[in-house]
Amino acid sequence: MNSVPTRLRAGLRLVTVVGTSALLLASCAPTTGAMPHLSGTPALSISVPLSSVGCTLNDVCLAVGTSSASVGPTSVGEFSTAHGHWLNLALPATTSPLITSVACSGRSCLVGGSQPGRDLLWGFEASSHAVSVATPPSGGLGVDALNCNGLNCALVDTSALDGVPRFSFSADDGLTWTSPLSMSWAKGDTITALACGAVFDCLVGALSPAHQFVLYVTRDGGATWNPRSTPSSWMTLTSLSCEQLTCVALASTTSSSVLIRSNTFARNWTSVSLGQSANALACSTLSSCVVVGQRSNQSPWLASVHHDAAVSASLRYVPSPLLDVACGAKRCAAIGVTTVLTVPLTATGTHAVEPNPL
Repeated sequence: MNSVPTRLRAGLRLVTVVGTSALLLASCAPTTGAMPHLSGTPALSISVPLSSVGCTLNDVCLAVGTSSASVGPTSVGEFSTAHGHWLNLALPATTSPLITSVACSGRSCLVGGSQPGRDLLWGFEASSHAVSVATPPSGGLGVDALNCNGLNCALVDTSALDGVPRFSFSADDGLTWTSPLSMSWAKGDTITALACGAVFDCLVGALSPAHQFVLYVTRDGGATWNPRSTPSSWMTLTSLSCEQLTCVALASTTSSSVLIRSNTFARNWTSVSLGQSANALACSTLSSCVVVGQRSNQSPWLASVHHDAAVSASLRYVPSPLLDVACGAKRCAAIGVTTVLTVPLTATGTHAVEPNPL
């Protein structure tokens, strides 16, 4: 099975240190300058690191994480209301779960990962704030990537038969899935990105054990795949999202993190240098995005990017690097291993000066 995503590995390394210091740092965190101020809130459970976040289009978000510790809870979740208040979220009882991805549509989300010997797939309903067990494609060892666009969702998992990544499609918001199609070109690779611009038109990025990145496209729902050329400086591509032929993503190069955009479904790209180390990107529109990560001194970093202009926010009560971010229509949510952060958006894609509700 493919390795755990980078942000989850980083969260597991940080949680033992952050878990004991988060509240102390929150009480003395400095503020800077006149940049927009955003305030974090301690996660409801600091014993299990948060790793993934997703937001529906009606601005209900969920944050989830898992732990391999032999004592205490193995999975945790919380959700924010459309007004940004974070509350506890009950998760299904599962043996040794590992959550790797979250994908949301208009009023629901899918949570993907693995459990011993098979895929893990849960469904979250924003209206009831409930998580239930969903039925994944049969014969999988673990979900590597999820993407939803309206009721249409795509899933990449790993075959239990031969260890090769497989592609499945759903037209009913993840209730049922097509028979998985083998992605033999990605055997042994780590899936780093999945996005569909239209029904059956999808892109998948993968990183080989030798750290060679490749990007492939299908225009027939996974029956055939063709490579897309990418700049040789790209080490990997993550946080990919597409709408028709327009796509936006993060690319990691040998020297920096860059926000990249394409209007030709990944045939050509333009880039915006971010100046900091980015872990995740989410967009309310494809021209207005929020990016999170850390600065060179490992302090947390969050910025809004509107077209080609990036504006960093001043963060309070955020004791560690931010690992993931997701956006609804008017609000985004970002997470660290023990921190949740609500990010209000203005019509221009920049941050409103509004603290996170307690």
